[in-house]
Amino acid sequence: MNTCEECRDALPAFLLGDATEQEAQSVRGHLATCPDCTAEAAELSRVLTGLLHAAPEVAPPPALRARLLASAAASEAPKPLSLPAAPASRASSAGRGWAALGLGLAAALGAGLLALNLWPASPVLRRADVVVAAGSQVVIATSNASRDSLTIRRSDGHLERVSLAQARPAWYTGGVFEGGRAYLLDAANERVVVLNMGRGRVEGTMPAPGGAAGLAVLGGRVFVKTAASGELLTFGGGTLNAVSHTSLAAPTQLAQHDLMDGVLALNGQLYTTQHTTGQVFVLSDDGQKLLHTYAVGGAPVALEAWKGRLLVLDVKGRLLELNGSGRIVREVKVVGTPDKLSVQGGSAYLTDRSGAVTVVDLARFTVTQRKMFGTPMDIVALPGGHLALADAVQGLLMLMPDLSPVPETLSLKASPLDVSAFRNQSAPLCAAEGGQGGDQESVFGVPPLSWS
Repeated sequence: MNTCEECRDALPAFLLGDATEQEAQSVRGHLATCPDCTAEAAELSRVLTGLLHAAPEVAPPPALRARLLASAAASEAPKPLSLPAAPASRASSAGRGWAALGLGLAAALGAGLLALNLWPASPVLRRADVVVAAGSQVVIATSNASRDSLTIRRSDGHLERVSLAQARPAWYTGGVFEGGRAYLLDAANERVVVLNMGRGRVEGTMPAPGGAAGLAVLGGRVFVKTAASGELLTFGGGTLNAVSHTSLAAPTQLAQHDLMDGVLALNGQLYTTQHTTGQVFVLSDDGQKLLHTYAVGGAPVALEAWKGRLLVLDVKGRLLELNGSGRIVREVKVVGTPDKLSVQGGSAYLTDRSGAVTVVDLARFTVTQRKMFGTPMDIVALPGGHLALADAVQGLLMLMPDLSPVPETLSLKASPLDVSAFRNQSAPLCAAEGGQGGDQESVFGVPPLSWS
């Protein structure tokens, strides 16, 4: 599939699950490189998701079904006008996609295959690229968005938009939750965004140039791994800028979608990857002293811990387990190019932008499941054994451990965040959103900065 027109013509069947495997693979491949068609797919998916999954459901009455069928049988398709052929525009392609999607839904409704649903009251996510677990809540970051790029999904399922000014469309590469705050990497705007979960607003930002790709927060410090400049940036000590730049690899030119690396705090040390050199680095807990370098080969992009052991994800199709000396003790090969990793119970979940989520049994170190979605970008474990999947086409998906959708009747609620417990914790200073100090003293537990 080489053109946008071909992709948009195939989108309705793809989103309705009627496409062949070959057609689906072609669509996924095109969406991975085309932001315009990705946005088109997200819009079509929003309508389909809203119709299929909004609550409450009410079975269509027999009389309505009969009227719909009678109306459809009585209608005649208008004859097309004879007009000179013109090149197809994006609008006409989109119109065909909407029409096909509408016909598919109408046919299913008329046949009684779909229940009638009400539209959800809260906003619908059209795209999700990074998801962060924050207790019983999640934060969703959307790339290529010029505004409203952050959303909080509260414990009751309500979606809450977060106001955030940005100079250019965001490109989120990762995020973590610590001390009542979500920290998110926006590589396009070269910054770390700090979101106060209790208040539902952005407290501020910290500059992170060099292709910010990996993130960890530990003991009041924020660590950022830059994929392009090959550095580990450390923030802390009451300063707005990085207090140290630890050089780990030679700078290299990388496209925005290739900004991939991981950072993990484990056993009193920091681990980080450099996928361009096939290395994993071990540093002191303050990020300023390089202790060891492990040559694992491939292109390591993500790190996780399981039972005190280090897991390394290679985007070239490997999941590795390393021992304390950096030797690979177990390895499993997976199909595709997985670039994000999360552990839930005894399983590792790997996302691949080409469409698949792969499950690895960590006790046996074998692949147990591989399921296709739209364009999976990130996955995170949630309380109660559930998962949240960020998909650039299908938005936010709440999943069971077997990757099936969480039933509507199953509550994802847990104990709400105790905001007061976080207000006196130490936290790194950051530039206040919009350049205003605001009430930083109550938020950070330190005197506010003076802004000119």
